[in-house]
Amino acid sequence: MSHDRRTIRHSVPSLHGLILFEAAARHLNFSTAASELSITQPAVSHGIRQLEVTLGHPLFVREHRTLSLTTQGLRLYAAVASGFGTISETLAEISGSAHRDKIVASASTVLATEWLLPKLAGLRQEHPNLQIEIRCLDRDPELASSGIDIHIRLGDGNWPFCSSTQLWAEQIVPVCSPAFLERHGPFGSVAELLSHPLIHYVDPYRLRIGWAEWLRALELPVPANLPVALEVNDSLFAQKAAEMGEGISLGWRPIVDHALAAGRLAIAFPRTLETGRHHYAVIASGPGIRRAVAQFRDWLSARSSA
Repeated sequence: MSHDRRTIRHSVPSLHGLILFEAAARHLNFSTAASELSITQPAVSHGIRQLEVTLGHPLFVREHRTLSLTTQGLRLYAAVASGFGTISETLAEISGSAHRDKIVASASTVLATEWLLPKLAGLRQEHPNLQIEIRCLDRDPELASSGIDIHIRLGDGNWPFCSSTQLWAEQIVPVCSPAFLERHGPFGSVAELLSHPLIHYVDPYRLRIGWAEWLRALELPVPANLPVALEVNDSLFAQKAAEMGEGISLGWRPIVDHALAAGRLAIAFPRTLETGRHHYAVIASGPGIRRAVAQFRDWLSARSSA
């Protein structure tokens, strides 16, 4: 047994060098790795070069303003990330803290409030070990450097250095308060719908469908001047304005489904646009996805199809 320990001690590079390498490989940025580890960028660079000399192979391809892993670097990162993940989980189990696995999840405010929040009680029942920190963001983050484990976002599912799990299709339908619909509706035609106040949601950071795009995509007539009752830059604000009778807003299903079921909203016009885009649960690429993150991702996937 002592011979095995000596063999391991002499064949494995310094733990410090592997820690530097794991952070640099995960971020593909020496400066970001240095910031995470509270050391200087030159210290990271020096440690990586020492590790490369010890192994006899370059681990990174260093180009102007870009960094990528070599074939040997990818092999080592897969092993180190998996090993560190196993060590971290084992230490947590030994210390008794594994019963509360914390993950950081993020989404737009409206999605977190209207879709995720009503389901959290079910999450706690199914996975009492999970402790969730939710960040409501007005733009999509760079996962590798944000400290966020998983982000729910809308798009085509193709984002660099990310792994995406499809949740639900983007479906957009006009909504208003039941009282507004009773007072002004029903709306039997587009002309009737557009003769009433419209709430316009214009997102400054994300690509979102507006009234003109919604009409055009459904091959419905688009008037030269769409009526504007209110223009806002936040989807949750637009939904709340519709709930309070300020006008008709576009609603994204299933995000608005909770408000529809609760009677806070009603469908104003029975035409739904499916854009071909989807919401995804997105995780930064890497071989070592933590068990808690995988549990939450799988739970999101199951809830999205329920």
